[in-house]
Formats: sequence, structure tokens, C-alpha cells
Amino acid sequence: MYDAIIVGARCAGSPLGMLLAKAGHKVLVVDRASFPSDMLSTAALTGEAIPHLKEWGIYDKLKAAGTPEIWETVMRAGGGEFRAPHELMGPSMAPRRTVLDTLLVDAAREAGAEVREEFSVMQLLRDADGAVIGIEGHGADGETVAERAKIVIGADGRNSFVARQVGAEKYKERPAVTCGYYSYFTGFPQAGISIDFLPDRAAFVFPSNYGQVCLGIEAKTELFERFRSDIEGFFRETYAQIPGMTERFAESTRVERWMGANQLPNFYRKPFGPGWALVGDAGYLKDPIMGQGINDAFRDAAALAKALDSAWTGKEPLDDALAAYQKGRDDASAMFYEMNYMMSQMNVTAQHMQMMQMGVEQQIAAQSAAVPG
Repeated sequence: MYDAIIVGARCAGSPLGMLLAKAGHKVLVVDRASFPSDMLSTAALTGEAIPHLKEWGIYDKLKAAGTPEIWETVMRAGGGEFRAPHELMGPSMAPRRTVLDTLLVDAAREAGAEVREEFSVMQLLRDADGAVIGIEGHGADGETVAERAKIVIGADGRNSFVARQVGAEKYKERPAVTCGYYSYFTGFPQAGISIDFLPDRAAFVFPSNYGQVCLGIEAKTELFERFRSDIEGFFRETYAQIPGMTERFAESTRVERWMGANQLPNFYRKPFGPGWALVGDAGYLKDPIMGQGINDAFRDAAALAKALDSAWTGKEPLDDALAAYQKGRDDASAMFYEMNYMMSQMNVTAQHMQMMQMGVEQQIAAQSAAVPG
């Protein structure tokens, strides 16, 4: 009998398992993948993700694995420009998921969580009242096993099996308006992150591991068929509109397959119910235009770990702790959720860049003023 079974071992599941195990709870983390392995991802680690990684002892391991610290982020639209004040907020990173997820899984194991790779969950177990009490599934050997826990947590992404099985309610839905493709290249000189907004698409560059650079384009969904039919041609067409990009793209070499998706949804899910909870993209999903998915997964994993520990150590009732987790998640993400959706519609102007610059600088100033000196 476990305290928690976590379905999904990537950017939400492994940190949650690690934190619960460190707090002394018995945890099982399962994932149908084995590690290292890749997946569709925004890759970016900015803002509060970096302090989490440092607190968890993973940041230096990412650096040791060749993940570059990024000290320049520039966003351009309509002739305007936003530059992230890295000198005040610290660096960003854009690690390959083969590197990041493996380090997170290792950290969960080292903290005392049991991690089963190549394990597929086939169904949720329920009691007579319908509350979730465990999982049934099988590993690579095909043998069916059942495990029970106080709570089963879906950390299994936007198409969450757990969320679908419990019928988790969606709310604040917004229409899907974009599609996108990306891959990794060598020979593309770029020291920092750049995001260029055009009238119907946006182009991204992220320096990553192994001397590679991630090049991606997100476009309005009505362009998907044209984009998919000639991905490299669509990249060349886009880069022809951005000074200096055509030459660098022509001289670079793609070293990975194209990865992409269409109809990228936006929604919240109710993140808890009798015997279950959700975290990461399973519980809150938005268009990847601003690359905040991993950051939010880290934040919500830490918040859910705190809520469960509070309940299990008798500080407050479980439902109260989980309701506070939901409110905290929704409050923390509300403004960004709306801004992110606005940007996904590609209606980004020079004025938006100016507003972002002022807003970030004011926020940092306010935070600095609040620190006792």
C-alpha cells in the first residue's frame, strides 16, 4: 500500500514523487516510457523553474550535462522589442528532454520513490463508492499487477489517462488556434533565445545540449496543411522575413526528426476528486507559444506535494488542502493564461513588447523592494 501512485514520470510526476518521498511518504511513480527518451516539448526553463532546479540539486547536473546557461532573451514584434533582464532574474535554460527528464527520474529514485519504467496503466481501481484506490497495469514482461494507494495522481500530460478515467471537469476552455513544428540543428550560431512574431506565425530559437539549437515555428492552425506538406520550405519562407535568419538556416544541419502538433488546446481541469489528483499538463494546459509548460509543472508539483503532506501529517483535511492547491494554481496562472492565449492568436504588436518590458521591470523592482535589506 502506497501513500501515492503517480502516473507519469516527467516534469510534473518525478518532482512530485521526489518531494513526497523526501517528506517521508511511500511513493510509486510509473511511466510507459523508459529513460532517457524524448517527447514533444517547449523545452524552455525560465523564471521560477530555475530556482526549483537549484533547490532540488538538479541545476548543476544540467550544467554538467552540457546544458548552456542562457543570458539573452529577445522577443520582437511589429518593430518593437522585449529583452529579458537576465542580470536581475538570472539565466534561462532549454535542455533536451532526454537530459532533463532523466535527471528528474533519477532525483525521484534517489529521494526514495519507487520508479517503474515501461509500465502501462490499464485501469484505475475503485472502491464500492467509486473512489479511486489504485491502478492495474503491466510492465515490459506483460504480467498484470495491481497496486493500491491513498491517492492516484495523473501527471500524464494533456491526453491524461487518469483525467479521462475520472471524468475531470474542464473549465476556462479557449479554442485551439495554432500548430507547430520544431527540430534540432547544428551549425546554427545563436547564444540566446529569440522569438520573432510575424502576422500569422512566430519563430523560436533555443540553444540546447550537444551544441545543438532548437528551431521552431508556431503558426495559425489554418496554415497546418501547407506547413505539414513542406516543413523545411515553410521554415525558409518564414526566415526570409526575419533579418539574418535565412543565411544561418541554410548553413545549418538538422540532426533530429521534425516534431509537431496541430490543434493545441487551452483548458483547466478540476485537479482533484475522491482518491485522485492531477498535476502538470494533465490539470492545466495552454498553447506553448510562451514556453511555460515546464515552469508551471514544477510550480504545481511543489504545491501539490505541500498540500498532500499537510493533509497526511494532520495539519488540515485532505479536501481543504487540495482545494487550496487548486485555488493557488488557478490564481498563479490566471493572468498569464489570458496573455498567453492572446499571443497565440498572433496579434502581437510593438506596444505589447513595450508593455511586457515595463511589466517585467516593475515586477522585479517590486520584488526587490519587498526583500528586507
